Amino acid sequence: MIACMSSSEHPLYWKKVFAQSYVGLNELKPKLPDSHTMLDQYQVIDGLFPVQVSRHLLEKFPVGHPVLKQYLPDIEELTNPPEYARDPVGDQQATLAGGLIKKYQHRALLITNSTCPIHCRYCFRKDYPYSQQTPQRHRFNTALKLIHEDPSLNEIILSGGDPLSLDDDLLDDLIKSIEKIPHIKTLRLHTKFPSIYPQRITQSLLNTLANCSLKKVCVLHINHSDELDDEFTQAAEKIKSCGVTLLNQSVLLKAVNDDVDTLIQLSHQLFASGVLPYYLHLLDKARGTHHFYVPKIQAENLLEKMKQQLPGYLVPKLAQEIAGHSSKHY
Repeated sequence: MIACMSSSEHPLYWKKVFAQSYVGLNELKPKLPDSHTMLDQYQVIDGLFPVQVSRHLLEKFPVGHPVLKQYLPDIEELTNPPEYARDPVGDQQATLAGGLIKKYQHRALLITNSTCPIHCRYCFRKDYPYSQQTPQRHRFNTALKLIHEDPSLNEIILSGGDPLSLDDDLLDDLIKSIEKIPHIKTLRLHTKFPSIYPQRITQSLLNTLANCSLKKVCVLHINHSDELDDEFTQAAEKIKSCGVTLLNQSVLLKAVNDDVDTLIQLSHQLFASGVLPYYLHLLDKARGTHHFYVPKIQAENLLEKMKQQLPGYLVPKLAQEIAGHSSKHY
């Protein structure tokens, strides 16, 4: 007798639940500051970069909390100084066929899709021209051919959007295809799902990770310790159990995490969940993000204070990506 699969164990169950787990502008309007007088401006902002916020976070935090400031629209997005660009880190110029981005030696990044579990208002890829014209599998074949033809590569980074937005079977096929390329030794995934929607870490996904013979790294994207909870820790532990190294990269954001106590608390809580701090990024100057900017001198002062209070393995690297340069600046 074959045991029946419960609905919650079905590989696509997470996707059905996730579709109901976020809030768009229409549902969010009553919570926004001065929405009755600034509705037209919010509609313009939503048209430029759609609002998508986790229902769970809205229930957990009051409007004005640093966590929500990352995700709620702000009228300041309509003010755009000239140095704030649509492609602040040169992704478009470095994109090859099939959504493969090659900037640095020995590694390349694959844009897997355009879907994220939440829309960060400071996103540096909000204006990236995600292709909707070719099926994903065909696009992946194009990128895989380029990877196979470039023996200088030893690491492939899956990004997006968010690679965990892909169905488990498609992600499994993609990872297995990368694994077959002889010169690729490391697979890296960049994802925000574990802190926003930890239910995405399905058994099917874990099987894919566990069965992959490559060195595996998962880079999470968490800016504030209040984004971490028991469900996140459980998801992180499941990923680690598959032989995956877990790292975190943060972005330094004004009025969100630009004080030393907040950053120290984040490092401690990440480590308690089995995650090592990796990067603290200076803001990528994307269109409509100027209100998040923290000057480099302030960032350096914060990092010095962190060094005085934390062991070295809990101090992230202060990093800046500059379009056209051969590496990040540390």
